[in-house]
Amino acid sequence: MIQIKKTSDIAQRRFIALVVGPSGVGKTSLVRTLPEPHENILIISAEAGLLCLKGTNIDVVEIDPNTPTKSLEDIYEALQTKDFKSKYKYVFIDSLTEIAQLIVAELKRDPHWGQAKNALQLWGKFNDIMTMIIKSYRDMGDYSVIFTCLSSQDKDGLEMVDVFNLPGSQLKSNLKAFFDLVLHYNIFVDEEGNKHRKLITDTAESVLAKDRSGSLEAYEEADLSVIINKVLG
Repeated sequence: MIQIKKTSDIAQRRFIALVVGPSGVGKTSLVRTLPEPHENILIISAEAGLLCLKGTNIDVVEIDPNTPTKSLEDIYEALQTKDFKSKYKYVFIDSLTEIAQLIVAELKRDPHWGQAKNALQLWGKFNDIMTMIIKSYRDMGDYSVIFTCLSSQDKDGLEMVDVFNLPGSQLKSNLKAFFDLVLHYNIFVDEEGNKHRKLITDTAESVLAKDRSGSLEAYEEADLSVIINKVLG
């Protein structure tokens, strides 16, 4: 039987976001601002270190750099189990840039994909794997999921523009479309020379930003708990 719902009855119960920003801005440290208790957070890390989280007590699972695709599949399967669902509420994936680089390296080590004659097909395979990973983790029904990604600048005509720091032109072009909320994290300096970290949400302020919730200001404080409360109402 077809079930018809009212749009007024549709409520968002999970928080899904991509946080993008330059190296050193503090993307990983944002996990500190997720709602308490932090025992219900799982960090999936492909980064070299988590020194910025020293003093916290958050669970971390590291992606095996030698077999990243299999490692991510195993972590995903674990997240489908009753034990994980009962323990964790937030999954923080750090970062898509590092994951993408690991998968490219894995493919290049493969006897088939690593051949020069298969270079074009390699990038097609890479895009398929990354798309599967992003959508699979994004759509896990029992968790709120936050991804991070490094940004960089690239030349567009005569101007330098912000871009997602990712290998593969297709993934770089498609990434923003995978999310309803993309938060561009950056540092701003006021007239007194004081630095302020802000999350940009408005496309008019940053080509990397996006907010389909309509709940956020163009510039938000770097506090995920506040943003989650606004988005989920």
